[in-house]
Amino acid sequence: MIFLGLASNYRARDIWRHSFAIGSQKDYDSLEQALAKRYGSDLMHTSLIYSGRSAIALALKSFIESGKLAKGDHVAINSFTCHAVLEAIKYAGLEPVFVDLEQAINGEILPNYSAKSLDTLAQKDKKLKCFILQNTFGFPVDIRQFEKVKKDHNLLLLEDLAHCAGRKYPDGREVGTVGEATCLSFGKGKSLDTITGGAVILRDQTISFPKNFNKAQLKSRELAGGLSSRASWYPCFAAIARGLTHLHLEKYWLGLLLKLKWIERSGDTKLLLDTTVTHWQAKLALRQLRSLKNSGLREFFLVDDREAVLKELKKHGARLEEFWYEVPVAPERYYSKVHFPEKSCPNAVFFAGHVVNLPTWYTSKHHQKQVAAARQIIKSHELKGGNHDRV
Repeated sequence: MIFLGLASNYRARDIWRHSFAIGSQKDYDSLEQALAKRYGSDLMHTSLIYSGRSAIALALKSFIESGKLAKGDHVAINSFTCHAVLEAIKYAGLEPVFVDLEQAINGEILPNYSAKSLDTLAQKDKKLKCFILQNTFGFPVDIRQFEKVKKDHNLLLLEDLAHCAGRKYPDGREVGTVGEATCLSFGKGKSLDTITGGAVILRDQTISFPKNFNKAQLKSRELAGGLSSRASWYPCFAAIARGLTHLHLEKYWLGLLLKLKWIERSGDTKLLLDTTVTHWQAKLALRQLRSLKNSGLREFFLVDDREAVLKELKKHGARLEEFWYEVPVAPERYYSKVHFPEKSCPNAVFFAGHVVNLPTWYTSKHHQKQVAAARQIIKSHELKGGNHDRV
């Protein structure tokens, strides 16, 4: 069977490496040094942090502390995104503004907003001072167009690398080397995956971390209620769940883990600015950082009847129900609280209702054949002009 979770491709060796990883302060320091070097900064302006949303919140607070933003300013974000991004923006005292997805000339709806839409918004919204690019699924935007808008309207750029670490923009520059700040998530299924964690790199040297933030005094996850052990054993839990799918019992296993609080639902990771990753997570993240490739995180397609497609895929051994995202701002259980402007973002609503994802990380010939078979099933239901198999 094939699954969407990155850990679904873990072999016994990978599970062992993750669950029994042992790191040191040297691994932690080496990761910070590698991130600073890769994204054009220094150690003073680079810090590991508890989660991806914590990273975004810290970066935005740094903008405010340095006088680049003021409380209440607006931040443009993708209309197809995670609730974590909104939480981080509001935590920093700023207001998120959704920008609808781009529709290409041939009718395709793309997973990012366009520079033209950002320009139009900036002309109307004088409180817009910053925008976040997430390069959804690892599908990069044309950064040169955004740089022009950025310059024309004096906007700050925060690059969110959760989906796209290692990717390159069409002009050859690596994602994360353009904006004033770069944020990474080490969450489940992200480009760098240690189950949770994140990092902030302030690339503009006139911007500093807030005065009340001292990265030398951050608490380790190991001291945060046992969360470290839960993160280390997650691949083992996932392997058991995959085995139970053959008996249709995986939901009971996952339900038990949630009840015992041994795992967290996607989207529920805490936002903490006083806690950071463990040494062993830093060791794993550093290994993954060094092996990043210029490839997409997932393939994506738009289909006519998603529920029918998922059922057909399930019959052929492809469990692809967990996709980004089932609603414009995921997870669905938070959607009603977001008050998403569906009328002004119709492309995002349509995209979220028709998108299906395929994993890109399977390497064995057997699994690659299964992925190819799933791709054919999806393509047979694909909407005209909706070919999005870009990786």
